[in-house]
Amino acid sequence: MRKNRVFGWMRTGLLTFAFVFAVNQYGFALSVVNGTSMEPTLEDGDRLFINRFAYLFSQPKVGDVITFEDPAQDGRYLVKRVVGVSGDRIEIRSGVLYRNGKAVPEPYIDTKIEDGNFGPVTVKPGTVFVLGDNRHKHASRDSRYESVGLVPIDRVDGKVEWILWRPSLAAFL
Repeated sequence: MRKNRVFGWMRTGLLTFAFVFAVNQYGFALSVVNGTSMEPTLEDGDRLFINRFAYLFSQPKVGDVITFEDPAQDGRYLVKRVVGVSGDRIEIRSGVLYRNGKAVPEPYIDTKIEDGNFGPVTVKPGTVFVLGDNRHKHASRDSRYESVGLVPIDRVDGKVEWILWRPSLAAFL
């Protein structure tokens, strides 16, 4: 009788571990923003809720804020905004982002793009073009830089759904 109870607890523990592992790997994750490349949308130290289910049956859309594995450093993840998907023609002229020849309204940024002109670049199938929301000069390493380039969809980790906690809001506690 005691042996069956121990086996039952072991089985429950193993199933719980497998469930938690599966949810962490394929479901949801927590992440911390390290840097200022997504300001003013995200701040350094923000705690994020990442939905890994989001792209199981669909692909990132223009406007999504995503996390993806840094092509230049395995095990490191970047967070950026999708501004172009397969077939889009992306260009930056005079501090303004253009997609398919039309200026893109970007209410989430606080300055024109200060890094100069870029492109045009056509987004290849199976990839997305990403930019950080911080458009100040040299503030974001994103698809404009060779070290990132077009981000393959299979490198996308998930979609940022919520800011769970912002340290700057806790300053007066």
